[in-house]
Amino acid sequence: MNTLPLILASTSLRRHELLTMAGVQFDTVAVQIDESWQACETADDYINRMVQQKAAQAALLADLPSSCLVITADTIGVKDGMVLTKPADKADAYRMWAMLSDTTHSIYTAVCVSQINKQQIVRQRQICEHTEVDFVPLTEAMKQRYWDSGEPMDKAGAYAIQAGAAAWVRSIRGSYSNVVGLPLAQTLALLDEFGIYS
Repeated sequence: MNTLPLILASTSLRRHELLTMAGVQFDTVAVQIDESWQACETADDYINRMVQQKAAQAALLADLPSSCLVITADTIGVKDGMVLTKPADKADAYRMWAMLSDTTHSIYTAVCVSQINKQQIVRQRQICEHTEVDFVPLTEAMKQRYWDSGEPMDKAGAYAIQAGAAAWVRSIRGSYSNVVGLPLAQTLALLDEFGIYS
């Protein structure tokens, strides 16, 4: 079994809760990167670049153990090839909800596990999980009520399936925890490759 410390490089409460629920022991750190989507990028290219950049940034943190494993993750919504990240404002949230109303979209979460030694990444494995989510028709009253809750602002696609937007979901195909922010079964399998969850 691997005895390297495990670090979750994310401040997401949802990711923290999912890993804790699975009995994984870890510490957390915060990393900041430029999350701008480049128009020439596919959704897969974008989200895989995000987790790699987060891993590279985490490796440089001075307060990280000299040898450790780091999990980085990123979640986006995808509709007709368009990347749906966190909304900039109310108009942006409404724009995304108009795209998602009464139709199917995808949630992508990329997860990367990096083995770091003295601020160098010496081994890395990465996955990207896709889940399809089908929404009911969204009325103006539903949108306004949800916006007023304050919840959409820091959520990919401007919604959280585990909270207020649960009533919007007609069906789901794929990993539920992926939509929450971390495909748990797939992440644990990834950790198992490093001897963490054995």
